[in-house]
Amino acid sequence: MFKLPDRMPSLRSSVQDWADYAEYHAWKKEGEPISLLHLVKTPLFISDEVDVKGVEDDTDRFTTKVDEIAGEIRYRIKICGGRYPFKLVNIDYGISYSPGVQSSNLIYRYLLMCTRLQMGRERIHAGVDGALLFERLSAVVAKAFFGEKSEVEVLGTSKVDVGGFREKLKGLVAMMKEGGDIHQNEGHKPQDEKVDIVVWKGFTDQLPSQMIAFGQCKTGTSWSDSLSDLDAEGFCKTWFTRQPVLTPVRLFFCAQYFPRDIWHVRANTAGLVFDRFRIIDYLPETLDEELLNDIRKWTNAAFSVYNVV
Repeated sequence: MFKLPDRMPSLRSSVQDWADYAEYHAWKKEGEPISLLHLVKTPLFISDEVDVKGVEDDTDRFTTKVDEIAGEIRYRIKICGGRYPFKLVNIDYGISYSPGVQSSNLIYRYLLMCTRLQMGRERIHAGVDGALLFERLSAVVAKAFFGEKSEVEVLGTSKVDVGGFREKLKGLVAMMKEGGDIHQNEGHKPQDEKVDIVVWKGFTDQLPSQMIAFGQCKTGTSWSDSLSDLDAEGFCKTWFTRQPVLTPVRLFFCAQYFPRDIWHVRANTAGLVFDRFRIIDYLPETLDEELLNDIRKWTNAAFSVYNVV
């Protein structure tokens, strides 16, 4: 598993890990192409799992790995719809970063960094919490996905209001015009109850029977055990005095790629998935300037601190 600052991929690492590793190094070179073959060989020279004496002659294994990485990069180019900030060069044996002023470039770099940092302990940079930024970004993407007349609120810990969780939830129910009131559940000390964002799409009549979705947001790489944490029906029964007509849809946002080889298995547990590439797919053309500035500050500060060989 590739993690900053000092953990590198190995031959056993997934091609997605290697692609992230290549992206990071291409970004460091600021537009100068880097060799994928050199990139693959470098960490393996200091790896215990490879006989160093045989590395120079083991060209086939390295070439195969490079071909796999190039295939993953081509896939990312395809599914990002022109918003992928890297390109393959030198007959697909190299990669370079394509600097650009569009917000999607910045957002992709942010998502890459908050995947590969140790976000449990190193999430604060330039005075900004990168994990809480992800909740705000996810809310924007959810609203874009649900489209016209949809509304969204951040319910997680990034939304600091006087009165805490209960007051936030009470205000949310009033805005949605569904859910009745809230149960106080005295003695229980909730944080966000695994619901980080709420998005709904109603009608001008403001009557119940509308689309509601609860979203959970995860940075880093250690989120596979959290896929089933969000229980939409249980949340409603615990907190709402009147149940919504439709059980809210579960949304799962992650800054990393969602594993394609077991996509159906994991998605059946997680709900409607928004991984890094789906986030880029539904990123609005124009983003709130405050959010954009916070993402830029955090990303630039984090990038300036963490470097790998």
